[in-house]
Amino acid sequence: MKHLVLVHGAFHGPWCFDPLLAPLRERGIAVTTPELPLSSLAEDVAAVRRELDRLAAEPPDRNPGPVVLLGHSYGGAVVTAVGTHPAVERLVLLCALAPDDGEPPNGGPVEISERFLTALRGRPDGSLEVDAARAAELFYPDAAPDAAAAAVRRLRPGNTGRPGERIERAAWRVRPTEYVVCADDPIILPVSQRGLAARTGAKVHEIPGDHSPFLARPEALAELLARIAGGGRG
Repeated sequence: MKHLVLVHGAFHGPWCFDPLLAPLRERGIAVTTPELPLSSLAEDVAAVRRELDRLAAEPPDRNPGPVVLLGHSYGGAVVTAVGTHPAVERLVLLCALAPDDGEPPNGGPVEISERFLTALRGRPDGSLEVDAARAAELFYPDAAPDAAAAAVRRLRPGNTGRPGERIERAAWRVRPTEYVVCADDPIILPVSQRGLAARTGAKVHEIPGDHSPFLARPEALAELLARIAGGGRG
């Protein structure tokens, strides 16, 4: 059995992957969804590392097997930083950042849409939040309106790296990597995703739709992830 660890992006939490859990488990994939504090890159990396340490320490009869580590959006920077962990067999970057050695979380050929940048709001503590009136059209344009509205209510402010934070060793340089391009993403522009995927040397999978396929098309995404993880049926 493979174990898929799903790392969420900025403003979100593990809840965003809820629609994927049953479809993945039906396909024989064990799933873990750690929560990032979204306080700094270092603290987010530490949260995922603790989860990987816990999984690696499970006794053989409970250990679900090699970890496929997925990062969505900003979560791609987190898994790039922590994916050298010995429990990790493979990386999956889902419309995600993929910085290189010595780069900040958003390093590389990253192009964020102006529509998204103008929806960001700074807070007195230095964190960022997304204008709630515009969040659904940016994060979830393909989702059912009620599902998108429910997700918007759960968004939270946070940091995606403090000034001066850098990637020490990019895991995609030492782990097999797959990149899932979301062809209609209104946040991380698809041309940018393709550039990041090419730079990492990842095997590329392209799917239609927005920045959040786990909400809009969970069955199709689960089928793709199960094939990547090697646990698909048939």
